[in-house]
Amino acid sequence: MVSGEVRLYDPGEKVDVEVVADSTGALPGRGDPVQLTGEDGGKTQVKLVETDGDGVGALLHDNHLDDEADVAAGEVAGPSTFLATGPIDWYDESDGENLSVNDVVVLTSDGVRAYVDADDTVDMQYGRVFATGTRATAATAQKVAVLRYK
Repeated sequence: MVSGEVRLYDPGEKVDVEVVADSTGALPGRGDPVQLTGEDGGKTQVKLVETDGDGVGALLHDNHLDDEADVAAGEVAGPSTFLATGPIDWYDESDGENLSVNDVVVLTSDGVRAYVDADDTVDMQYGRVFATGTRATAATAQKVAVLRYK
């Protein structure tokens, strides 16, 4: 990340991801809605939407797996791309936060922090963590990439 750069992906830009089988072993196909599941080896992972409201975009390619292969729940099927529903930008993590991919966050004057059901209102939700900064460079070490709702 270049110093001072905030944007990781623009809306409509193809985003590289890794596809993971959902809890039943099903995989998304082209155009299917996906949700974030985690990250591994520098790649954000997605699966078919299993919870209403958790969708973050649509899968662009479904060439991640041989049609004959058996896939278990949670198994990595391979690389793909998707179109995100909004921009993905880097933000500082607020003090004491240790955010993970798919965490819902709130924007604060110090950066972003985890959304807390008991303390926050739904309109405060700003987006979901798309990537943690530890996988990038020293410039993003205390940052997270957030797929913004707004």
